[in-house]
Amino acid sequence: MTKVLKDKLSLSLISGILLSLGWLQLGLGWIILFAFVPILFVLDKQLLVRKISNAAEFSLYCLISFVIWNTISTYWIYKATIPGAIAVILISSFLMSGLMFISFRTFELLGIRIGLVVFVTNWVAYEYLFMNSQISWPWLVLGNAFADNVSLIQWYEFTGHLGGSVWILIVNVLIYKLLKLILEKKEKRAICKLVGILSIFLLVPFGYSLFRYHTYTEVDKPVAVVVIQPNIDPYNEKFSIPVQAQLEIILRIAEQYNDSEVEYFIAPETAITYGVWENDISTNHYIMFIRDFLKGNPMAKFIIGANTLKKYPGGKDKTETAVESGNSGNYFDIFNTSLQIDSSKNVDIYHKSKLVPGIEMLPYPNLFWFLKDLMLDLGGMTGSHGTQKEREVFKNEILDINVGVPVCYESVYGQFISEFVLKGAELLFIITNDGWWGNTPGYKQHLNFSRLRAVETRRSIARSANTGISCIINQRGDIVISSEWWQAGAIRGNVNANNKMTFYVKNGDYLARMTVVISALILIILIGSYINEKIKNN
Repeated sequence: MTKVLKDKLSLSLISGILLSLGWLQLGLGWIILFAFVPILFVLDKQLLVRKISNAAEFSLYCLISFVIWNTISTYWIYKATIPGAIAVILISSFLMSGLMFISFRTFELLGIRIGLVVFVTNWVAYEYLFMNSQISWPWLVLGNAFADNVSLIQWYEFTGHLGGSVWILIVNVLIYKLLKLILEKKEKRAICKLVGILSIFLLVPFGYSLFRYHTYTEVDKPVAVVVIQPNIDPYNEKFSIPVQAQLEIILRIAEQYNDSEVEYFIAPETAITYGVWENDISTNHYIMFIRDFLKGNPMAKFIIGANTLKKYPGGKDKTETAVESGNSGNYFDIFNTSLQIDSSKNVDIYHKSKLVPGIEMLPYPNLFWFLKDLMLDLGGMTGSHGTQKEREVFKNEILDINVGVPVCYESVYGQFISEFVLKGAELLFIITNDGWWGNTPGYKQHLNFSRLRAVETRRSIARSANTGISCIINQRGDIVISSEWWQAGAIRGNVNANNKMTFYVKNGDYLARMTVVISALILIILIGSYINEKIKNN
């Protein structure tokens, strides 16, 4: 192996490790600002070698980096599914390497300046499009690297975490160019100019963020919540212990904090694992059991997750996700649902609509139709879930506020969560079950992504996790109080309601949408250049 090859391989390994550090929950998110620099130097070295296989070889070096990154950051998926973990790591790594292949070809055909622009825009466009596809995996969005450094990214209230991705990539490019100028011993004037530009890109966001973090004041509009963590083992207990027994555990915990000052009790995702038909939900045994509990505190609301079902007799008004019950001609849908129950007969319903591919939904069913029966054989409650088109908020007429209750996986999507706020949510209650991943970085990552949502929307968050970490997060993204991992109990505190909307809530992922347009235009230019090159060579 030649010295050059060793250098390229070493640089690829370094990039992979640096990219991973922002997901290990060690407060090292800032390392992402130069994590791509080694791989950009690999690109630089590869451009010096004139041969047809250049782009493919560069993609292979990138693949090494991205497999390391994906494996270290998301290996914990194997706790839930080993084939799923392998598939996620490999698919994500190959897609990222494909992006770098396109960037390399752009460098070759259109030059370094346009190439670096394409590197930035293609990556963010990929994150945006991948997040909004049916095979969606938003975990390694670059802007997520600062999830446990929220004091440094208060400006996400303007750009969201995808805006963070744009900034991260631009800083990586600037550091790469600066190091290249220094190594090539270019004029001091050019180096100083680039140092000045880089300083602006670092100091302005960090300076604003620290100022905003230390001066931000929440409007004093407290709502008293009790966040319940029943800690029912998702592997060995959750689907074997009767629902009634699980509800008794939840209400026993809630009872310890039950007084007239409590305004919301919040229990986790799928706390009611089965047996709730929406067609007659107000008279459901489990709903009435919770309602009886609330008679001692009729001013309070109870938020809880449930697997619910909806009948379509004779197939009337059935949805695309509805399945037939035997050969009866009757259909039903399965939903992962958040419910708001009070002491009256009212039950408010929201259906989880960002579903986990392969577990709660079959992506692109026309393409993967041959897997449909497998999805349905997963026990009914884990496959082929229904959704709803728009977000919905739960009203509290007594307090005159609205709350949004996203479910689990939904909390990773910035613009999606902002839709609850656009519908009027002044508070966010996230219900989840993070125990599938064991005591790994997975549940910590999922928790910290909720902190980004607090900054983006400036909404206080109460988070109920069955076996993960339940907590209260303020509007700066700080965890005010939290439970312990894998311990049953509850936390009690106040969350401040807020009705002001951030720039990001109003405009969503506008920067990412811009990168999609720019990438599309450059791709057209790239294809045209490639065709012209072929014509000339022939």
